[in-house]
Amino acid sequence: MLNILIPVDGSRNALRAVEYVIQYRAMHDELINVKLANIQPRLSKYITRFVPSGNVRALQQERAEQALQGAVEMLTKAGVEHSVHINKGDAAEGIVACARETAAQKIVMGTTRKNALSRFFEGSVVSKVMAQTDLPVEVIAKESGSKLERFGIPVGVGLAFLWLAIE
Repeated sequence: MLNILIPVDGSRNALRAVEYVIQYRAMHDELINVKLANIQPRLSKYITRFVPSGNVRALQQERAEQALQGAVEMLTKAGVEHSVHINKGDAAEGIVACARETAAQKIVMGTTRKNALSRFFEGSVVSKVMAQTDLPVEVIAKESGSKLERFGIPVGVGLAFLWLAIE
């Protein structure tokens, strides 16, 4: 049985990774077990200082369940065996830790198509996960980023360099 970890944040790209795994199961005779992971960011200590910890945990649990809902429904409908794992902390570190804890053999992640410059300045969870794990990481990128993501950042960086050159 192949154990696959799919990080899910509720986005369309994450759901595309779930669709990919469902299609993979339909095309191959191999049994798979899907582990859905949602990593909730830690809240700032300035916020948690004034909010009871039980309320913070309830908020994070609610947000995680909302993010996982679509993926759970898709896997249940397709009859794919799955389990849900919710962690807190940095997204990339949480995904890698969850993969270790669940004995995942592969990580399948959805992402938006962006250019290298955008990924460099924004940081990429996919890149961080690939740097931190020895497991194979399959990246499902079906949708292009917005025009701002594809052109805005490179143009902004180019204008900044031009402005520095003029000074």
